[in-house]
Amino acid sequence: MSRWPLSARIMGTLGALCLCAGLALLAGLGTTLHPLLDNAGAGLAILVSGIALIGSAAFPVVIARLMARDEDAASGDQ
Repeated sequence: MSRWPLSARIMGTLGALCLCAGLALLAGLGTTLHPLLDNAGAGLAILVSGIALIGSAAFPVVIARLMARDEDAASGDQ
C-alpha cells in the first residue's frame, strides 16, 4: 500500500499538531495567550487528545491493508 487513506493523514496531522501544542503548553508557553492555558491540566488534555487522534488514525490504515489483502486473495483464487 503506497498511499495512506485521507482520513488517516488528516487525523495523524491533527494529532501531531495537538502533541506539539500540548508539549508547548506543558512547557509554559500558554501563559501569554490566555489565563486558562496557564494550567498544566490544559496542556495534558491537549497532549492526550493528540495521542488519541494518532491512535484513531491507525484504524483506516489497518482497514485499507485488510481490504488490499482480501482483494489480493480474491484475485489469486480466480
